[in-house]
Amino acid sequence: MIKARHLFAIAIVSAAAPASANPISKDACVDAHSKGQDAREAGKLSLARKLFLTCAQPSCPSLVQSDCARFADDLNGQQPTVSFIARDAGGADLPDTTVYFDDELMVTRLDDGRPHDADPGKHTVRFSNGGRDVTVTIVLNAGEKGRQVIGRFAGGTTTPDAPISATGSVVTPATPLPPKIYHPKWSKVLIGVGAGATLGGLAVGIVGMTRIPSNCSLSSHECVAASGDPSLKSAASAVRLSDIGFGAAALGVAALTGGLVWYFTGSRTEHEESFAAIPWIAPGGGGLVLSGHL
Repeated sequence: MIKARHLFAIAIVSAAAPASANPISKDACVDAHSKGQDAREAGKLSLARKLFLTCAQPSCPSLVQSDCARFADDLNGQQPTVSFIARDAGGADLPDTTVYFDDELMVTRLDDGRPHDADPGKHTVRFSNGGRDVTVTIVLNAGEKGRQVIGRFAGGTTTPDAPISATGSVVTPATPLPPKIYHPKWSKVLIGVGAGATLGGLAVGIVGMTRIPSNCSLSSHECVAASGDPSLKSAASAVRLSDIGFGAAALGVAALTGGLVWYFTGSRTEHEESFAAIPWIAPGGGGLVLSGHL
């Protein structure tokens, strides 16, 4: 005796089939019964359910019909279903979107929002709208119903003439680069010369001071020595060397200070070139979008 749920599955098949449809042969019933079980074991629930609904028709042998009706009823609860939504960055729906499920066309428009049968496992969903593609990877569990898969497109809704890049994204103007500060070139030279003269002059001045004989005093400019003593000549030479060194250091400080003032007060700000040439395509043609700051 066939259970009530089996009769329900048979009724579905009978109602779905055209009244003039020819009953399938016994061999076709047995073949659908066998292939349906193979598809079910392979996880291809959509295919298995179609095969079981085929062999659940009244024209099939009663034993095959009973099995197929029961199998189809069981798969009805196990088979996942998915629905698709496409939106732009502002959250607006994009009904004119095509959906490919594992690279096979499943939906041409998203107007009705109805769910679609799918198999458990990992799948790749590709949304295509206005020349742009968005790919989403999902994993469906057995018995999961009404899973929503959303494809989010960057930018707002595009118009037919809106430039679209060759990669599928909406063309946006290039972002200007931050301004660059230029300093006078010769101010850097003057700073270097001034620093070198300062350090070199100080070194020479210190060396001159160390050469002053011990019997002579730099502060009093006097030497304790007899007239014609060699230390007097040495002291005079050391003082001249010290004066030259410290004089050069003073000039170096002046040059260094002037160079620093020139470096900061003589600087100028300029914008670097920011330029982009982006290929675009649109229903009316294509070309290059030139964007940037010169």
